[in-house]
Amino acid sequence: MSKNATWCSKVSDGMKCPKCKEQKVIKNWRTKNNKQQYYCKMCFHRFIENYTNQAYKLDINQKIVQLTKEGLGIRSTARVLEISATTLLKRIVSIARNITKPIISKGKKYEVDELYTYIRHKKNYIWLVYALEKNSRTIVSFNVGKRTNKTLNRVLETLKLSGAKKIFTDRLKKLQVPD
Repeated sequence: MSKNATWCSKVSDGMKCPKCKEQKVIKNWRTKNNKQQYYCKMCFHRFIENYTNQAYKLDINQKIVQLTKEGLGIRSTARVLEISATTLLKRIVSIARNITKPIISKGKKYEVDELYTYIRHKKNYIWLVYALEKNSRTIVSFNVGKRTNKTLNRVLETLKLSGAKKIFTDRLKKLQVPD
């Protein structure tokens, strides 16, 4: 290629970027399945027009949060969104890591409880320990992990630092609540 040569790329026909909604989109190679890929020159997002894998859609995380708030379980949410349960659990963990912890008021009463599900088989449990502010019923702290004192203590330490007036539990069987 000579020094004065220019790079030529094929501009897409009216295609808009799904992320930034700009029309500065060019065709950018093809996928392994021979689908046309596009590249946005504004936000540098690479995408294809019609995804067959539902997990790559941009609004999937919002749908996961919405269905979780509605009370759907792991399997039913995966079925509705047409993604695997394993993919759904990975997305839930990544969503949970990005949640900012709420501000905890000092001197309040809290209720600590736990719930569990399993990943792949019933021997592989994962636990969610959470604390609710007793009057407003808002979640003020949570932790995801194995059913150990370490998982529980992360929530309890947060409550202790807030100067909790009282902490209620359902005795959290097999776990000792520190003083």
